[in-house]
Amino acid sequence: MKRFFVILGLVLGFAGNVYAEENFESMSSQEQAEMAGSYFEEIIKYIKSNYVGEDVNIKNLMQTAIRAMVDELDEYSDYLTKEEYEALKNAERTVWYAPDFECDFSGGGYPIISKLPKTSSLYKDGVRVGDEIRAIKGVSSYDIGEEEYNESVTSNIAEVISMKIARGDSIKEYSVSLSRVEYHSVNFINDMSSFNSNSQKYNDESVGYIKISSFNKNTSNEFSKELREFKNQGKTKLILDLRGNTGGYVDEAIGVARQIVPSGVIITARDKGGKITTYTSDLKVKPYEKCVVLVDGLTASASEIVASAMQDSGAAKIVGEQTFGKGVMQSVMEFDDIGYVKMTTMEYSSRYGKKIDGIGITPNVTVDKILFVNEGESLDNENVIAAIKFLGYKVDKNNTVARNIGRYQAEMGLKLTYELDGPTVAAMNYEIYTELMQNDRVLSVGYINLLG
Repeated sequence: MKRFFVILGLVLGFAGNVYAEENFESMSSQEQAEMAGSYFEEIIKYIKSNYVGEDVNIKNLMQTAIRAMVDELDEYSDYLTKEEYEALKNAERTVWYAPDFECDFSGGGYPIISKLPKTSSLYKDGVRVGDEIRAIKGVSSYDIGEEEYNESVTSNIAEVISMKIARGDSIKEYSVSLSRVEYHSVNFINDMSSFNSNSQKYNDESVGYIKISSFNKNTSNEFSKELREFKNQGKTKLILDLRGNTGGYVDEAIGVARQIVPSGVIITARDKGGKITTYTSDLKVKPYEKCVVLVDGLTASASEIVASAMQDSGAAKIVGEQTFGKGVMQSVMEFDDIGYVKMTTMEYSSRYGKKIDGIGITPNVTVDKILFVNEGESLDNENVIAAIKFLGYKVDKNNTVARNIGRYQAEMGLKLTYELDGPTVAAMNYEIYTELMQNDRVLSVGYINLLG
């Protein structure tokens, strides 16, 4: 009973210092912000004065509260401490320095050198694949994870670090020079025959392939360089691959779009106050005759800007799966001594006003993802039907899924059950896996549409 009165006293104490909820809702935004500050101040004071645990770090409490507030907004908004923000920017580097060998971390214990070029100075000094890295910069590397290892051995500048490397009981310290590493978000392949498979030959020399894996700070410049090479090679048909590209910098996506999207609107963005920003292209002559854009469920955000502009302008057919559907932009605001708030501040729509957020882009030519089938799965399941068709069988009134499974079982020498039993599922999944590994279905469909 005593504890009840303590809690009741606390509630009554706060009631005398704050407004009722209905009054709070009727306040202006400025008044609400001021009142929220007073709530925050009261709670901090109470914690500081009465909490009997270890000393409270007020800055940590404040950061935790801010993180919780921002997390309530949407899945894209976030709060970052200065350390987290620096780590994020560090991960976006396009140039860094690292050792010229690779390590294996799968066995636990010390990292094991798994790849070492013969041109490496370490190789010339006698280091070999299989040797253990015992220490990095004087600190033991036992049980170090790959992420921690990379943080220890990479740098923004060319430098030399110390490593102790062992073979058996012999341990020697080496000075390891870090080599320049460059990340390229854009890659051009002029020889499509490198994609040849058992079921598809890419032999049209007029076709060039460009993949953009992300939109970082140098993507539009890289794309410009690869597009010039595309033209220098005499390519007239373009396959632009945006699969797996989850986005990045909007300005870079706009920079790419302006090089391949015909004159007109690229996207229209609107902020909370209704201010509209229109991004346009002035391109008069396309650098290609025909184009297809390959997309999948991970094609998102900045990638969807390019894909939607290509589709709406009629500059390309979109081939693949429905895209992710992230049609919003985030801005980053720094707050001194507190950290950074990344928050959704704009929503964009396509050239003809189509909403993308939460919807995605519907391809002109859909290539359904083939998933493995499961034992006992319903025969009218869409994935089962897609798998049967993928294996070359026609499904209609006369050629039912059950009949096709029976045909497949007969051809494979399996017991005729007309059902997805264990042996049938194993055989089907193996064949699906083998075919998917040997043939890029989306690329194949895109290529055929490009030539058609």
